[in-house]
Amino acid sequence: SLAADDESINLKYIKDDIRLCTIQRAIPQQLIGVHFHYFAPQRFHYIKLIDGLPSSLAHRAELKSYDRIIFFNDIHIENETDDQFRHRFNTERHLPVQMLVCSPVTYAHYKANKKIFHCNLRTIRYLKPVYATSSNEHISNYHF
Repeated sequence: SLAADDESINLKYIKDDIRLCTIQRAIPQQLIGVHFHYFAPQRFHYIKLIDGLPSSLAHRAELKSYDRIIFFNDIHIENETDDQFRHRFNTERHLPVQMLVCSPVTYAHYKANKKIFHCNLRTIRYLKPVYATSSNEHISNYHF
């Protein structure tokens, strides 16, 4: 899974890094500052932050490049295809974006130990919601 991992990420599991990140856009078309990716061989969704946007909604919400997406707006999406997830994201643009994500090492630890991700894990960090301050933040046709 080298293409889906950042070599600078600590690959030794120490403790869970699971975060519930919430973003409220000003308008449905507003972009949050990520590229979505799907690693088909191991069937997981992950994100990469857009370079050069340190004030993007995603960055402010504490999303990190290579985070694995587990839940999107309360829906478990691990078994969805890339097309299914992108369709869900695009059809729910009027809603806040809420993603339960985890670091690559946490994801690998859970999978290796057959642990199940769910929304009631005690180790989830519930982060403060991030609100858009204007509707023209990071408008582009190339990312979400």
